[in-house]
Amino acid sequence: MLSLALALSLSAAPAQLTIEVKPEGCVVKVDGKKAGTGAKPFTLKLKAGKHVIRVEFKGDATTEEMVLKAGEKKTWKWEFTGHGPETPTESPAEAPASEGG
Repeated sequence: MLSLALALSLSAAPAQLTIEVKPEGCVVKVDGKKAGTGAKPFTLKLKAGKHVIRVEFKGDATTEEMVLKAGEKKTWKWEFTGHGPETPTESPAEAPASEGG
């Protein structure tokens, strides 16, 4: 029975999501509520399940859904550069380079 109680208490543990965005002027919303800015990384304690992260900067924005497990610790990073949003650094290039014609 002790292991069942332990499993139940672990399943109720919040997930921790650390968010790092650049530049400083970015506004971060999690599940539709302002959570922070690009001024410095911040960590949120969230319930396990699906969450929507939105980052806005000077008229540009990106939105991503993330599923967190109970007790999980994750870091999510995003950076706007140049004139528009960049793809997350975790994503590989989609189009392979082609040679000649």
